[in-house]
Amino acid sequence: MATSVRSVRVVPYERDFAAWAEAQAEALRAGRLDALDLVHLAEEIADLINRERDALESHLETLLLHLLKWRYQPARRSRSWEATIKVARRNVAKLLRRSPSLRPGLGASLNEIWPNARTRAAVATRLPENAFPELCPFTLDQVTGEWLP
Repeated sequence: MATSVRSVRVVPYERDFAAWAEAQAEALRAGRLDALDLVHLAEEIADLINRERDALESHLETLLLHLLKWRYQPARRSRSWEATIKVARRNVAKLLRRSPSLRPGLGASLNEIWPNARTRAAVATRLPENAFPELCPFTLDQVTGEWLP
């Protein structure tokens, strides 16, 4: 009995990323290692961690922004702010469940995104930026836990 060899489409990476990615997945499933674009495939795999880290930092920044608004504008607190805080915390937890290796860098990420969260809080609250601490005043446990300032 002869086995059939499926042909794998060759799609240039630069021309159509989605078609290229589909062709690469097809080649992998078919065991056609000779059809793989190893240089671009390695770049894309390496970039996956950056996308996960970026998503995590985006959720953390939103979380910090709303924690600052909550602390500095108590009279304007709303269910919307509370919902945003809860959803951002769930999103952070979900990303950490999917990629637990991101957890050790969480403290560094918090410090790295603090300046952006501080600037966004100043714009959102119309308070001067120096009204907010230069360094993040919240612990990682406070930010990711149930705590509200």
